[in-house]
Amino acid sequence: MIEQNIDHDFTPGIKSEIGKKHGIAIIALFVQIGKEHVGLKAVTEILQDIQYKGKSKTIPCFNPNSLLPDPLLRDYWVYEGSLTIPPCSEGVTWILFRYPLTVSQVQIEEFRRLRTHVKGAELLEGCDGILGDNFRPTQPLSDRVIRAAFQ
Repeated sequence: MIEQNIDHDFTPGIKSEIGKKHGIAIIALFVQIGKEHVGLKAVTEILQDIQYKGKSKTIPCFNPNSLLPDPLLRDYWVYEGSLTIPPCSEGVTWILFRYPLTVSQVQIEEFRRLRTHVKGAELLEGCDGILGDNFRPTQPLSDRVIRAAFQ
């Protein structure tokens, strides 16, 4: 079993909100393969420059709204959950859009080139450094309430 502590990857502002009720909100979308997503192009074009951990790049004039579904398709679910990466703290408000974001196969491949380590770093045995399969298993619903913004 390989254990990786990624707590140090959170920005200081986010660290102070971890575990607080309504401390963090996450907007999530399903993704499907299809035609190129023009709004995402600004991101995928710079991914090669930030392929490794610790790299950063400014995207001029980027509008995050371009990543949301068409305004007429903005149905979503909301629920109180937790982070999906360590420390898996509660207090996260999840907003999950009903309709998927369509992106091209090439755009997906750009994301699949991302690495979890600094360039040139020695990797742990059995770790390939690819940023993928970075999810945790589905958790029990318990007493969580899922609300829909549509009928």
